[in-house]
Amino acid sequence: MRVWVWGVVLAGGLALADWGAGQGLAAWLRAAVAGSKTVAAQVSAEGFPARVGVRLDAPRLTEAGRTVLALERATITAPVWNPLSWRLDLPLPQRIILQGLPFELTGAAAALRLDLAPGPELPLAGIALGIDRPALRVEAAGAPSLAAESIALRLQPTADPRVFRLAGAIAAPELPPGLAGALSRQAGLATPLPDRLDRIALEAGVELAQPPALLAPAPAALTAVDLRRADLIWGGHRIGVSGRLSITPAGWPEGTLTIALGDFPVWLDLALAAGLVPPERKTMLAAMGEYLARQSPDGSVRLPLSFAQGRMSLAAIPLGAAPRLAQRQ
Repeated sequence: MRVWVWGVVLAGGLALADWGAGQGLAAWLRAAVAGSKTVAAQVSAEGFPARVGVRLDAPRLTEAGRTVLALERATITAPVWNPLSWRLDLPLPQRIILQGLPFELTGAAAALRLDLAPGPELPLAGIALGIDRPALRVEAAGAPSLAAESIALRLQPTADPRVFRLAGAIAAPELPPGLAGALSRQAGLATPLPDRLDRIALEAGVELAQPPALLAPAPAALTAVDLRRADLIWGGHRIGVSGRLSITPAGWPEGTLTIALGDFPVWLDLALAAGLVPPERKTMLAAMGEYLARQSPDGSVRLPLSFAQGRMSLAAIPLGAAPRLAQRQ
C-alpha cells in the first residue's frame, strides 16, 4: 500500500514540477517580449503534462516600424524527459505576413526541431525542418506562389565542432500555372515539360568561425561552404552543381562552382525562351556545348561559375555582382 501511495505522491510531484516549468518559461518569455522593441506576441504555457513549452499567439517581428514577419500562432515545446530537444510547430492553415505581403500557408504539417547539447552556452546539436504538402499563396493571387509534396532539411554536427553537414530536398516543387507549357512551346520542345520539377536536393558541408551555440554572445559566422552535390531534375533533365566557396570577412564568396548540365541543348533552348541568353549568342553557345559534351565522359556540359572580388562570371562571361552573405563582426 505504501508503494502505491509513494508512487502517487511522486507522480503528483513530477506533474507539479512540469506545470511549474511551463508557467516559469511562459513568464520569462513574456518579460523578454515586453522588453523588446522588435518582437511582440501573446505568450501562454503549453504542452502540459507530457511536454513543457509555450504558445505564441500573434507573434510579430518588426524592423524600423515595418513588419518583417507575422504569424497567427505557433507553439514551442520540449519533452519533459529531454529539455534539450525543442520543437516549433506551426498549425496549418494560417495567415502569414512576410516583408509586408500577406500570404496563406496551407499543408499537412510544419515543424522545426532544434537539438542542443549540454554546456554553459547550449551548443547546437542539430536542426531539422519538415513540411508536408506545403502551399504558400499570396492572398490576392489565385494560385500558390510555392507548392511541393514535401520539404525536408537537416543540419547535423560532424567530428569537427565548427563543421556541420547540411542535407535536404524539395520533392515535386510546383511551378506557376502555365509556365512550363509556355517555355516548352517557345523553346520548341517536342515533349512539353511537366508543371512540377522532379526534385531539388543538396548535400553540403557548412564551416563556421566557431562552434554555434544558442546562448553564444554572437552568431557563428559562415567561413566556407563545401557543396558536395546539388541537383535539380525537371522532366528527367538534370542540372548539378558542386564546388567549394570560402567566405571573406566582408561576406563575399570566393572560389568556383562547377555546373553540370545534362541535355545541354534543352537547357539552352529554355534559357533562350526565358530571355536569360541573348539570341545572338545561341550559335556560339551551342557549338561550345557540343564541344564540351564530347570531352565529358557522361556527355554532360560542365561550366565553371567563378566568384572573385565581389563579382561572378560563368565560363569567363561576366555576370555582375556576386551575392553578399552576412558580414562577419
